[in-house]
Amino acid sequence: MPDTFLAWAFFGAYALVIIGVAWFNSRKSTTLQSFSIGARDAGPMFVGLSLAANMTSAATFVINPGLVYAYGWAGFLGYSIATPLGIFLGLSILSKAFRRVGDKYAVITVPQWIGSRFGDKRLTVYLSLVSMFQITFLVLIVVGLSVVMTNVFRIGTIPALCIVIGFTFTYMFFGGASAHIWTNTIQAVIKIGVAIILLLSGIEVFGGGIGALWERLAAVAPHYASPVNPDSKLFRDYFEVVFCNFVIGVAIVTQPHIISKSLFLRSERDVNTYLATAIAAEVLFFSVLFVGIYARLLLTTPGLPPDRVISTYIVERFSPFLRSVIMLGILASGFSTMEGILLSLSSIFSNDFIRNTGWLRAADEAALKAKLFRFSRAFIVVLAPVTFILAYNQIINPSLSVAIFAQNGVYALIAATFAPILYGVFAKGHVPRHLVFASSAVALLIHLGMYYGGITVYHNNPAVPATCGILVSTAMLGLGIRFSRQFSTQQADVSPLSTTHSPTT
Repeated sequence: MPDTFLAWAFFGAYALVIIGVAWFNSRKSTTLQSFSIGARDAGPMFVGLSLAANMTSAATFVINPGLVYAYGWAGFLGYSIATPLGIFLGLSILSKAFRRVGDKYAVITVPQWIGSRFGDKRLTVYLSLVSMFQITFLVLIVVGLSVVMTNVFRIGTIPALCIVIGFTFTYMFFGGASAHIWTNTIQAVIKIGVAIILLLSGIEVFGGGIGALWERLAAVAPHYASPVNPDSKLFRDYFEVVFCNFVIGVAIVTQPHIISKSLFLRSERDVNTYLATAIAAEVLFFSVLFVGIYARLLLTTPGLPPDRVISTYIVERFSPFLRSVIMLGILASGFSTMEGILLSLSSIFSNDFIRNTGWLRAADEAALKAKLFRFSRAFIVVLAPVTFILAYNQIINPSLSVAIFAQNGVYALIAATFAPILYGVFAKGHVPRHLVFASSAVALLIHLGMYYGGITVYHNNPAVPATCGILVSTAMLGLGIRFSRQFSTQQADVSPLSTTHSPTT
């Protein structure tokens, strides 16, 4: 029996379960709203597990451990401690208020939420286009999963890409949000088991105690055991490692497939349970990045490219049975986030872009929604070959890591949406819409301008340009709101002079 037999058997069983769930729930996805946010019939723990599954993808289980392998403790501190702390703070601050505003305006996407909150459909259209940057993260997941499949299944790159894209895009085409919550829950449970297996797999490195482990890490390379690594391209000082990753963590929750999860909840009282479940699972998932340290100390193959570290670690360190189990968990990790991105992007394209640009005409609202629902599904079909081409290019023309490609796109999106969501949640009263657009556009220009313009020595790390864009746009919008209100108050206090005319004699 070939040692790939179990891997194929496990994947086949998993695929049948997921397809069955998608088919069963396809009967509920008959309208644009049910396709986008479901019927709100899942409990808060299930939605919380879905959120955790969405937030930890192939980046967490495959790509980022490779960067920890390359750069050591500084990478773990930045990606597994600073970023999650920011994420947990952002979720805690924004979830309840975002959901409250979403219910008020009956919205189903983030661009629609922002446009409704500030009373301008042009904001919705603009942000629907900006949201397409999230395709870069879709590419990261496809690349990560395809690399694992080529090693574990021993198949070529193109067949692996076809399986990853064809499988996920097909069942999301039929299932929508109703399937998404339940498939994500199944995937989260699988990921919990696999995370535990991976974390236990290198426990031997702690055999001599923490002190002995740190001595081994220090011997790997200069700064490998240090909280900052000046020799790296991403973790050169505390500004990069701690500050920027923390800010990105706070802002990253504004991604459409993350912050919109709160709209799946039935009521506000469900939010605390939802958050507690998600955060508990996330702590475990982010710990998996330490496997990058295991790989550096235990693998016999030196100098691996970051994107191929975990696939090599799985093949070298595990029996065919455990290799198949872990492969399944990694695939589930990637598929779960792919689902969320596909769901959010297809809904944004039809509900926010197509609807508000006037491309469709219909006799009534019901007919319009039916057409928009079909456009959501058509978008998934068109996106499949686009994703294939971009992913294949990243595999055959790699740079440091596909993580940089994905971060640059996703961070552009969160830089553009962070300030509008923050002030949309907490600012009271009227906020001038032109200030919202200007702050978002400035964030986008700063991020892309610094990165592609080579501005400062930090330009190659997407977290730094994005952090600068987020901070400037947030301060800009806050000051703009303050000055506009002061001006309005001053204008209201100035009353027209009254003139008394005496009768002439």
